[in-house]
Amino acid sequence: MIIFIVIMALVGTFIIPINEPISANYNIKEEKNILEVENSIQDFIIYYGDINDKKIKELSKYSLVIIEPRNITKNQVITLKNLGVKVLGYMSVVEQNENNIEFVGLKDSWFYKPYNEKIKIYKWQSWYMDIRKKGYQNFLLEQLYLHIVDKNLDGVFLDTVGDIDDSNWRENDKKGMRENYEKFLLRIKNNYKDLEIVQNWGFETAKNYSAKHINGIMWEGFSFDLLKNDEWSQNRIKDIKDMDIDLYIVTPKKENINKNILNNKLYVHFRNSDIYDTTE
Repeated sequence: MIIFIVIMALVGTFIIPINEPISANYNIKEEKNILEVENSIQDFIIYYGDINDKKIKELSKYSLVIIEPRNITKNQVITLKNLGVKVLGYMSVVEQNENNIEFVGLKDSWFYKPYNEKIKIYKWQSWYMDIRKKGYQNFLLEQLYLHIVDKNLDGVFLDTVGDIDDSNWRENDKKGMRENYEKFLLRIKNNYKDLEIVQNWGFETAKNYSAKHINGIMWEGFSFDLLKNDEWSQNRIKDIKDMDIDLYIVTPKKENINKNILNNKLYVHFRNSDIYDTTE
């Protein structure tokens, strides 16, 4: 594989490739941690930390990985794909983190300002953005190409879309956000028709706008126990079946899952927190 040394200087960031052999002498079939392929149930992992040779081996145990694309190189993507791993890259749609290097390039008019004031989400150090703005969509498409398409990832994981459903924004603003999010998805598909798209949360938005443009939807905090008796959860599963898309669930409880609750693929990730900086 190729490891990159990053040298910070006053003039910018330089990345120097250094050749290093790929880890060998382990049987990938034995390492795989697939639950029930015959029932279209597969495991996956979300990992946003740094990626090195050791992490490549750990990630190769899964059928699919969702990573921070800025932390992975083209050669590392090739290595994972050659080991039978599907690779999706993270991208936030309705929020932008102020600690990201690209944040300084955001125009003031792209922020969502319902009462002429920007809105900050202090827990994540991020700000709400306005997907209705064509310039902001262009910014996202540029980031999509630079960090996901150009590195030959298999797809994109669109986070923070659920903010539209969960917020107390004005209904007219929500409607406009959903309509323009759908236009944004169409722009992705028109440019990269084979790129897989997984949306995080936002079931109402998916049901009425985005389902026909995405491959799957993620449900963080999913509970098989709750599904047995909770009408809201049961209705969402019915909606997902009707939408005919894959479901990605993040659940804190390890269970012996031997039956697929969907028509399509079910991807399962066991984790008891919403922090994804480790592979444990």
